[in-house]
Amino acid sequence: MLELLYQLLTDWGLLFRPYIRDIALAMVATCLVVFGDDINRFIRRQISSLHFIWRTGIFILVCAFGYGAITIFLTPVVAGLLVRLTNIELPWVCLAIFIALGMLAQRKRQV
Repeated sequence: MLELLYQLLTDWGLLFRPYIRDIALAMVATCLVVFGDDINRFIRRQISSLHFIWRTGIFILVCAFGYGAITIFLTPVVAGLLVRLTNIELPWVCLAIFIALGMLAQRKRQV
């Protein structure tokens, strides 16, 4: 019975392996959605004394290129961390991360 359970958990983890990069991208994107307001608020405070044109330009750069760069650079890092997990750990860690992000979103009243 224990071997069957172990085999089922291992097989479940194998289903996740081909999609690790996609899972990592979803995690990074979800983090940006959950924490985007905080990032924007911080930037807004830093540039509030600048002229309207400068503030607008900086905000466009941060939103268009900054978030894109964060996504491009962090996705392989997260995927590299997920690859190191065993087949039994991988689905549980992914599930736990998405549950934690969902709870954060709920706490920040985004859900």
